[in-house]
Amino acid sequence: MLNSAWRTAICVLIGLGLAAAAVPAANAADDPVGPCADRTICTGHHEPGSTPTAGGGTSGGGGGGGGSDKCTWKGKEVACWLDDRGAFSEGCYYIEADPQPLPDEAVWAGRTSKDGAFYDKSCILDDGFVPAGQVFLAQPVAAPPPKTPAQVAYDALKTITVAEPVLHVAPAKDAVVGSPVWLWFDADPGTVGPLSSTLEGVGFKVTTTVTLAEVVWNVDDGPAGNGQIQHFSCKDAGNPFSAQGAPTCSHVFTESSARMKDKAYSLSVTLKWHVSARSTDGTAIDMTDFDWWPTYTQAVLSVPVNEVQVLN
Repeated sequence: MLNSAWRTAICVLIGLGLAAAAVPAANAADDPVGPCADRTICTGHHEPGSTPTAGGGTSGGGGGGGGSDKCTWKGKEVACWLDDRGAFSEGCYYIEADPQPLPDEAVWAGRTSKDGAFYDKSCILDDGFVPAGQVFLAQPVAAPPPKTPAQVAYDALKTITVAEPVLHVAPAKDAVVGSPVWLWFDADPGTVGPLSSTLEGVGFKVTTTVTLAEVVWNVDDGPAGNGQIQHFSCKDAGNPFSAQGAPTCSHVFTESSARMKDKAYSLSVTLKWHVSARSTDGTAIDMTDFDWWPTYTQAVLSVPVNEVQVLN
């Protein structure tokens, strides 16, 4: 049986080849055998391939990375690196804590940021993960693997900003049941695209482009009553109102809005974008079946709809 002081002594990191923080010995009343303290990394059986390197695996769930190195745990292949959990070792993942503890916090125990950093630890449990506190490491964990062109393409997508569409309706105040309401929004380049972003990977660049594929209008005039949303599609931003023209996007209300909150229906749009990407040499990156639906919070219209009374 090991006493608490010896348990502290063997609580060191071997899977990553890094030194872990020692924890003050427990008092004599502690159970003589138990897990290491929360801010340590305990030793365990080291399976071949379980030490992460810059390559990283590609399985194990979560946001993984590319590369050729493999890691295993209890006979199963796992990712050597997960973007949201960090580097793998001995059944657990370690990622630098952000933010770090404040310099005057007792957890530093006389150390400073020059001596190392704290890492968030999460361990594999069944098909998921369980948080396991923080550990102090004197050396950084393995670096994340280089991103693949597809991963860089998705990163580039995150940098693309689509301007909020400015919605219009005609007639705006005196729409009537059974008569088409003209719908459109300003076709500014920042709203209707195409829009692109280029990011650099290791030895290559990727350009991601989004092209407007569909405009979906949402209106709360569904048959179930208040709050029931209906959706209908238009191919583009629609054409601005013209007394001599015809709308390319419109909607016919079948019931007065008198029953609705504020006596008006609410209209909004959702834009569906097709995503494509190419690397520096022009090679297409597979973005099959991936469409992008940004969220717009301000693009909402209120449309009062009246019912015409016919006198005999």
